[in-house]
Amino acid sequence: MQSKSLRATALLSITLGAFLLSYANCQAPAAGGDANATALPTANDVGTLPGFLLKVPGGTVLVGMEIDPFANACAQAAYSFDWKNAYKNAAEKYKTALRRSSSMIGRKQYQVEEFYLSKWPVKNSEYIVFVNDRRADGEEVRPPYHWWRYGCEKDYEERLEEIRKLFPKDQHGALNYWESKGHELPYKAQDKKGKSIADHPVVFITWREANAFAASIGMRLPTELELERAMRGNGTNCWPGGARAPDNDNYTEKMLTYLGMANTSDHDTKPVGTVKGAYGPFGHWDMFGQVWQMVGDLGFEPIHHDMDFFVKQWGLLNKHKTARIVEKKPLYQGHMTIAKGGSFLSFQEPVQLMLDARAPITTTACLESLGMRLAKSIAPGYDFLYSLQRVQFNTEAFAKDQELNLDALVGAERYTLGANGFPTNYETAAFAPVNFLSTEKSPKIKKLAEASMHKPMLIGALATTAKFDNGSNPGLYSVFYRQGGIPKELRDATKAGYREVTKARKEAAKRAKAAEKSGKTADDKKDDKKDDKKKSKKQDSVRKWRMVAKKYGLSDDDLVSTKAANGDCGYVIIDGIKIPTDRDAFILSTKGKMVSILPGTKKKPAKVPAFTSLIEMATDKDQKAKVTAQFTFGIPLVINKPKNVVVFNLHAVLDLTEGKPWRLPKKD
Repeated sequence: MQSKSLRATALLSITLGAFLLSYANCQAPAAGGDANATALPTANDVGTLPGFLLKVPGGTVLVGMEIDPFANACAQAAYSFDWKNAYKNAAEKYKTALRRSSSMIGRKQYQVEEFYLSKWPVKNSEYIVFVNDRRADGEEVRPPYHWWRYGCEKDYEERLEEIRKLFPKDQHGALNYWESKGHELPYKAQDKKGKSIADHPVVFITWREANAFAASIGMRLPTELELERAMRGNGTNCWPGGARAPDNDNYTEKMLTYLGMANTSDHDTKPVGTVKGAYGPFGHWDMFGQVWQMVGDLGFEPIHHDMDFFVKQWGLLNKHKTARIVEKKPLYQGHMTIAKGGSFLSFQEPVQLMLDARAPITTTACLESLGMRLAKSIAPGYDFLYSLQRVQFNTEAFAKDQELNLDALVGAERYTLGANGFPTNYETAAFAPVNFLSTEKSPKIKKLAEASMHKPMLIGALATTAKFDNGSNPGLYSVFYRQGGIPKELRDATKAGYREVTKARKEAAKRAKAAEKSGKTADDKKDDKKDDKKKSKKQDSVRKWRMVAKKYGLSDDDLVSTKAANGDCGYVIIDGIKIPTDRDAFILSTKGKMVSILPGTKKKPAKVPAFTSLIEMATDKDQKAKVTAQFTFGIPLVINKPKNVVVFNLHAVLDLTEGKPWRLPKKD
């Protein structure tokens, strides 16, 4: 994490503002006054899901701005008093607004599927439950900076001497101290005056921390398109409120009053829902000007994700009568993510309040004006896996263009909710297959299965909140398939190895016994062993069987077992894990290492024309405390040919008790 991103209020504003790249369109008003207005929901129909979620209906959304409206909006933000002359009277401000917003140029329309979005940004009272629970489990979790700095001011003051020693002459020493030791510090959700900020949006959290929190309750950060849809509804306006707002979708100083940031006392977080002008068209609170809201997408690129289209629009921008003063293109970077909605500090740079405003941030950025909002998908278990994938997931085993196919994810989940509608417990099991199995042009399933005996085949990722029956902990794992059986090269090598190793060990035992009888000293024995090792090395260099055995993880101790005489030890070894050879196996991997196995079923992988993934949560009649997640899913043999798939059956026994019904995928 960069300490610079944590500095005082003015600098915090600059940190986002300096990289700000807006894109605009418009939002429909929450109620009345606009033909495009979307009616507020009369009831929350989320069923067994947490009660703070509101549905965002599926529909189209416009993203990006055409050049003329874009130039006008930037001029209004730079010089609202006489925006038509901004290019003359406020040239630098106008230029800055254009430059920081130019990733939004060019308008396109996209379809967004129905999803749920939290009614308010995540509050301190909600995030503190996560911190408390993780600390109770012994995990190193860092509370937001201000919970310690102001919530536990006495502790902060007691540490000042230590801070000065560690960070001499550094005015930001306390921030640096918190960055390194935050997981050890006490915390309270209070402000400088000791007043509770439980209902204020949580800030001072990173993108990865936000994803970890979201995963803990089976949710995720929304995508940028989803936030666009929730902010704009069916409208086309550029500024919050549209026709309902002051000056009918043009920026003036009245907008600051409308969004509750006109006074000095407003330049801080507020209890959620305080500002009516910040409501979205579907009833969501604080969509604009409260705190920046992180998105789940990773990568900063043009808002419409079309670089060729952006280049054309950039050419038009450079021909515009006033906007051509912009000079530098945005610096697009794949490791960045995005925040949207502006914040209570955006009064300093009103261009941030445009509906399409977007600020690129690093995944370690941690700001007093940066928070988050939660999203929930229709597909059970989707959000848990989606979020964990962003916290930590090793992709080294993936082939070129191979990735998880989240659209084909299948899962089950269930919530236990508290009296306030917030989850007190979340359980899930979900599997996402890879988007294809082979890079060959015309692969055969039989050959692929046989090849998996040499090198297990990556088939997807499995995520669960429960401990596995095999001892593996809850979390996200890559899953590999190995067909049962012994390759001919291994069988031959095992037989040869058994003969030679057992023979060599018998001879060594005889020599040792003879030496003991002849009265040789210990040093003499060592010399004999050295000679034996030299001979053995020369012999091993030409023995193919030893190289083959090593490839499958087998040592001399494995090769002297009784089973090895017939060419099958009963297992191969990968990363220290014994993989049985008498049956199919699914291997769990994390952090690039195999860690455990799930036994295969009697159903072999089979090629079919098309397939819809399924899941069943089965309770063992004899073991009520065990639930088997039974996944059946299809994977295309090759990329971009979804009709030719291979069906797998994966069963994972989990430490889950029989209880509330599971939320399962809707049947077609």
